[in-house]
Amino acid sequence: MYYFILNPNAKSGGSDSVWNRIEKTLQAENLSYKSFVTEHPGHGTQIAASISAHDPEATIIAVGGDGTIHDILCGLENLETVSFGVIPSGSGNDFARGMGIMRKTNPAIQTVIHPKSFRKMDVGFLTDRPELRFGVSAGIGFDASICHEALRSRIKHALNILHAGNLTYSLLALKQAAFYKPGPMTVIIDDAARYDFRKVFFAAVMNQQYQGGGLQLCPSADPSDQYLDVFICGDISRLKLLTFLPTAYSGKHTHHKGLHFLRGRKVQIIADKSRPVHLDGESGGYSRTLTAGICPSQLKVLIPE
Repeated sequence: MYYFILNPNAKSGGSDSVWNRIEKTLQAENLSYKSFVTEHPGHGTQIAASISAHDPEATIIAVGGDGTIHDILCGLENLETVSFGVIPSGSGNDFARGMGIMRKTNPAIQTVIHPKSFRKMDVGFLTDRPELRFGVSAGIGFDASICHEALRSRIKHALNILHAGNLTYSLLALKQAAFYKPGPMTVIIDDAARYDFRKVFFAAVMNQQYQGGGLQLCPSADPSDQYLDVFICGDISRLKLLTFLPTAYSGKHTHHKGLHFLRGRKVQIIADKSRPVHLDGESGGYSRTLTAGICPSQLKVLIPE
């Protein structure tokens, strides 16, 4: 049985037309399926929890963007036995990009209804709030402030209509760069190594290579290696912040001074004060700390052969 969880608001409603194409294919091939439409933030979590609890070997497919995927990951029971597929219809689609999932609808449909390959993926979580998981990244500071604004931005809605939703983050980054005030942060890896930074714009705990609509912040990140990669943007000027961001799309930013790369199984970030937090681009509220670990079980993600 295929279980589809659809976010009708992904890409300003664009997922509705995607679902029409999916349903036609399912009906043409006489496949058994159930579909669920999310009605509010967190609804995907409830749906995924119910499905995976009653059918531990379910194939659950997200039709939406990174926010939809985040919601589903937070609800999944039986991580080690369920299969997870994605048909991207969001703005950034960093999960699909990082996992090598086709972002064109028809190939993505074939990948999930006729699976030929899969990849085991680590699932990150916040150790002080284990119900909050992430598949792409978790961050604190400047990047989270962009995510917070994007969630309520009219710019994102307009760009989605023009099929340019991934530009939302770039435009909002320019705005936030002018106003965001960096501050000291401490990063502790595996309860042992401690790193102190004087003026940090943001710190991102990465499970994938990409976040923010294609920024390849950690080019060497591997979502299957049981490690979290950490990117710290600190001790640089606002001008250098804006200089490195465009180069991060191609992963050619790693030589810039003030950019730091760490990795570990547990990551604790302590800021000077309460700052915005995000998980997979969704708001995690405000906190002075962000502590992330990796779930004991990996998730089987359906990918192209």
